[in-house]
Amino acid sequence: MAADYTRVDWVMPEDDPGNPFKCTDEFAECVEKVRPGKTTTGSLGDPKNKILCIEQGRVKLEGPHGQWVLLPAHMVFIPHSRPYRVYTSPDAVVAVAHLGAQHTVWEHEGCWAAPINGLAKEMLGYALRWGRDRAAEDSVANAYFNALGLLCKEWFQCSRMMWIPFGESEELKRAIAFSRTRLDCVTIELAAEAAGTSVRTLRRYFQDELGMSWRRFLQELRMTRAIELLTLRRLSVTQTALDVGFNSVAAFTLAFTSFTGKTPSSYTRDYFSNSAPLGANRFTPNESENEKVLSGQLARRSTAA
Repeated sequence: MAADYTRVDWVMPEDDPGNPFKCTDEFAECVEKVRPGKTTTGSLGDPKNKILCIEQGRVKLEGPHGQWVLLPAHMVFIPHSRPYRVYTSPDAVVAVAHLGAQHTVWEHEGCWAAPINGLAKEMLGYALRWGRDRAAEDSVANAYFNALGLLCKEWFQCSRMMWIPFGESEELKRAIAFSRTRLDCVTIELAAEAAGTSVRTLRRYFQDELGMSWRRFLQELRMTRAIELLTLRRLSVTQTALDVGFNSVAAFTLAFTSFTGKTPSSYTRDYFSNSAPLGANRFTPNESENEKVLSGQLARRSTAA
């Protein structure tokens, strides 16, 4: 996905009545696949927590304080009552898990993104059997979604993965916009010049408005871009390191591993291994046969009764 490097100002969205990602409390917890097409959708806050798992296409999520560039084989948690705006490409396919707020373990502020892991992929794929029309009193489904809710805290551990902040002041917005387009060579001196302020003042803006240093901001911005280059662009680790401003593959690998918990090669390998659609391999042949046997047993019992 080619990142949008223009400056962005957050505007509170209107509640879109045709929002394909929203699930009200009249429905039980469920998982569904959404193919919204090219659209912009806004919400002032949904009644349920949700996980958006990107299977295909380009998806960008905006919240009050920043935006997430969401890639296939990645997912994002959106807390209930949190305003958001979603931009999707024409070919976007998104699996959405709607989770009750009452038992989801989530103690963080705002939305968090993460690469989808093997367990999350299998569990969300299996849960596709329970759509909006499922029975609210289904005890198996309720227990299953309770487990999904409890695992959210474990699945989303990196608070600012794939997140790009907005900033409040005009100077900080200009500095962020400038930095996004020049990751291979940007310095705080160049960013301050583009923002029309001094280096000292710009450092204060980053700390006061974003709660982070310039160095931390630049590192996170580089890692977000690196994830995109390694996965969607399929660049080599060496080329990715150069494109995001590292002169050493070793230094890039150390920074990337510290940020994501995986080396660039491991991250890329896991990305491609988890890029198949959810539910594509819902059953192995043995599991499918077991399902048929169980269905036959239940049918015979029903007839005998």
